[in-house]
Amino acid sequence: MPKVDIAMATYNGSKYIEQQIESILKQTHTDWVLYVSDDGSNDDTVDIVKRYALSDERIILVNDKRQGGVIPNFNRALQATTAEYIALSDQDDYWPEDRLDKLLKKIVEKDDANKPVLVYSDLILVDKDLKQTATSFYKFNSINPYNNLDVIKLLWKCSVYGCTVIMNRRLLDKSLPMPADITMHDNWLALNAATEDGIYYLDSTTILYRQHESNVVGGGKKTLFNKIKSISKNYKSIKKYSKRVIALLNHAKNIKGNEYLKSISFEGLHGVKFSIKKILPCVLKDDRKIYSLFMFFCFLVKK
Repeated sequence: MPKVDIAMATYNGSKYIEQQIESILKQTHTDWVLYVSDDGSNDDTVDIVKRYALSDERIILVNDKRQGGVIPNFNRALQATTAEYIALSDQDDYWPEDRLDKLLKKIVEKDDANKPVLVYSDLILVDKDLKQTATSFYKFNSINPYNNLDVIKLLWKCSVYGCTVIMNRRLLDKSLPMPADITMHDNWLALNAATEDGIYYLDSTTILYRQHESNVVGGGKKTLFNKIKSISKNYKSIKKYSKRVIALLNHAKNIKGNEYLKSISFEGLHGVKFSIKKILPCVLKDDRKIYSLFMFFCFLVKK
């Protein structure tokens, strides 16, 4: 199997990063290099990475200065990679020993030298102590992972999680540098692959996705009472997110290979039509109905 580079973005991750690096060291596929970019941590994260780098030349700290958030930090890590295949890693998860083998087998099978390719997978939910809480992130949250194969849905309701993905060099060349004002790095990468029919779902769990107080994206379900209680907060959050969705689309339109997106707009009357034609049906019969409802109103009524 070919070499794979791993891009990890860290920030104040000293609590869990040793376990994550140890799980990478235990991979059955051993031809890898781990590139770590740290966003100016004020804990022991950098010292831990440096210690591992001294004992294994496959671990390389490429930055320890403030980058300004998740997207710029992943930009820095990804820019250091050189391999044909690149996987992403968070600082607080845990990889089963066959993770890289699984992902490489799938992407080699689907790879096409003429197009960008990205493979994403399911996740096992675990608590802060790695005790399993759910065998499937997607099933636990009633999300259909195959919706991510639809470019339109990827624009506004992406559920591709970067910690699960592997991509080819062509996708990375197309996607870097990632704009700082988009939704998230994984959404950007998935969209740039999907516009050229290069996104694939591996129907398997490839990481233990640790749930703790500092998660950027959580995997826990809320009770109906808690959902109702947090409606106002969630709407405000999604309202802000919808602005990043607009930025995502506008930036993606300028990328070669994304000509399909030229006819799509979230602005003015076009946004109203998109909301009615593309989002409203998801409110009625698709997954993530409450989220879809909020996004429907965000694009229908802009202030």
